[in-house]
Amino acid sequence: MMKLHAIGMAVRHTADFVIDRPAGSGDDLLIIFKTPAELIIGGEVLRAQAGCAIVYTADMPQYYRAFGGIYVNHFMHFEGYEQAEDTPLPPAGKLIALTNIGEVEELLRMISRTRMGDEKHMEASLDLLIKLLMIKLSEGAREPRLSADMSAHHAELSALRAELYSSAGEFRGVGQMAKRLNFSVPYLQQLYRAQFGVSCYEDILAARTKTAKYYLRATTLTVKEIAALCGYENDVCFMRLFKQRTGLTPTLYREKRGLDGLDMSEIV
Repeated sequence: MMKLHAIGMAVRHTADFVIDRPAGSGDDLLIIFKTPAELIIGGEVLRAQAGCAIVYTADMPQYYRAFGGIYVNHFMHFEGYEQAEDTPLPPAGKLIALTNIGEVEELLRMISRTRMGDEKHMEASLDLLIKLLMIKLSEGAREPRLSADMSAHHAELSALRAELYSSAGEFRGVGQMAKRLNFSVPYLQQLYRAQFGVSCYEDILAARTKTAKYYLRATTLTVKEIAALCGYENDVCFMRLFKQRTGLTPTLYREKRGLDGLDMSEIV
């Protein structure tokens, strides 16, 4: 018999939300992602889009986190997955894309309502509804894949990002990035965040900061010269943003780090 432990629908979390259970949750768990998420399954990092799902058995390692902003999911803790031999089941421990998300969500609502109803037949009703949910998950399961737009532009976006981090000073803004690929700015921003989990503007600042750290540690260039090399219009703006991101002024960073111990990872 399948038994319900807990259920939640459209549960919202902040952008720093993460679940890390190396030994599992102690019961079976269904997660349906309503916003993008990042998972680790068998040592492999996977990206889940809205409409994807995964079932974990009781002792299966669980790691998933918000990816790129507010995180929303449906969840159901239950038991009986491995004992349901006569019920078609979705694969455990595998990310799937659902083609019948509407039917699945309606069943989740029915399960939630039944849990709050008449106790007389609740256990038997929940058993039937959870089994039906498993059948629908099995029927609607497909291999997840990148959207057509992301697949088509994956290489271009990756090359653009590599260029950004190697030549941060050449990029004056998001508009210039979009022009490189002949995209509109909104279209680039949508694809970029979906692929990398970060906005174009945030990546520009991150690339500039890494480049600035490199010059501060490896050269004797002035702060004004470094600001120009990193793409800033003036050194005042550079100093303000550098301190916001590192907690140190450029001069203090250089004093603390010195010219020794160059770490090439700060510019790669």
